Amino acid sequence: MNLMRKEKSFGQKTVLMLSSLKRYKGTLEFIELAKRLPQYKFEMVINDTLENIKEFLTVYQIEKTNNLIIHGQQNDVIPFYQRATIVLNLSNKEKFLETFGLTVLEAMTAGLPVIVPTKGGVAEMVEDNVNGYKIDVQELNKIETHINLMLSDFGLYQTLSENALRMAKNYESKNMIDRILQVIEN
Repeated sequence: MNLMRKEKSFGQKTVLMLSSLKRYKGTLEFIELAKRLPQYKFEMVINDTLENIKEFLTVYQIEKTNNLIIHGQQNDVIPFYQRATIVLNLSNKEKFLETFGLTVLEAMTAGLPVIVPTKGGVAEMVEDNVNGYKIDVQELNKIETHINLMLSDFGLYQTLSENALRMAKNYESKNMIDRILQVIEN
């Protein structure tokens, strides 16, 4: 990602989460973060129908804030990454372990720093203060602090972004094939 793209991304001040409509995926916590941080934009893409999302919000008595947009199921998520500054994965490690976390890899491929849980396959892609942060969803105050940190310090953001891109390259098909061949040969 070139400097102009990083500056544009940083200037958007948009926190993104892509998730399913499961309680253990951190949807309610994401909404709470939007309430706590009204100075930023929050976008959530939920892999479900708008009807089911409305029902979920009603059941949990959630009132949306002006800085939060919730989208239903999408065929193309690239525009969301293009509008984002950082990406969150708020899966509750006490109830569910992400085995891989494709949305996190997609985010890093777009040069976006991430916040992920401390355990699971998704945590293996993130090194604290290098390409993002590992923070459990139960620590919302800490997540809030790190969102503020990433969205207020361009130098830090730029470093995290560059390192996210570097980490994503490890998962390019050629690199993966080479590593698989090494395992087979050994």
